[in-house]
Amino acid sequence: MTATTETDDRLLGGRVIVRQPRDGFRVSVDTVLLAAAVALVPGARALDVGCGSGGATLCLAARVSDVALVGLDRDADMVACLDANIDANGFADRVTAETHDVAAAVPDHLRGGFEHVFSNPPYLPAGRADTRRLDAARRAATVESVPVADWITFMARCCCPDGQMTLIHRADRLEELLPALAVHAGTIRVLPVWPREGAPAKRVIVTARIGARAPTRICPGLVLHDETGSYTAAALRLIHEGAALEF
Repeated sequence: MTATTETDDRLLGGRVIVRQPRDGFRVSVDTVLLAAAVALVPGARALDVGCGSGGATLCLAARVSDVALVGLDRDADMVACLDANIDANGFADRVTAETHDVAAAVPDHLRGGFEHVFSNPPYLPAGRADTRRLDAARRAATVESVPVADWITFMARCCCPDGQMTLIHRADRLEELLPALAVHAGTIRVLPVWPREGAPAKRVIVTARIGARAPTRICPGLVLHDETGSYTAAALRLIHEGAALEF
């Protein structure tokens, strides 16, 4: 990509630099919320599956300094963006980027290698999505290349024993997410994300632990906007201050 087809943007109140395509799929609030929801202990390794230009990976690296992160995406242009963003943010000592398609087998060097695997998967199921108004880049990023259950299986195979998975996804696909996670994990926690007080949740953040068997729990949710349309204080702590989202 050239400079004319990219933009330089800032996340977490300006602390994170993200160079990303001007058109097609771009970093959103969902990306920042995903990073906020990933809990890591010192020395852990974490993998961002379908990382795009690396928004979630970079936000997590800015919040937690003593961990090793890998961003994985099938699009070589996106991986090149992440490589550039790693250098721009000074994260080269603890963040790496790789090109790989989730539709393929898990590479040996990733299998079972991570304490936490996280993802903002494509939201739209193939065959049920109206993609006529989407350009090729956005269609590739937002429409599933594999069913969400297969995507979750890929994530689970990258987790170490007792590892954790975290996803952000559409709330109206929760009935697909829960059984797909339950094949591999338990202690499932669901956090609804409401656009405003009293509105139906459009997103859910879901986390689960490999091999655990505790029952699923719906947690207190997050309201993004107040009655004026501004971010709530809770949302601002995550989006601008880089706080962790604990649930």
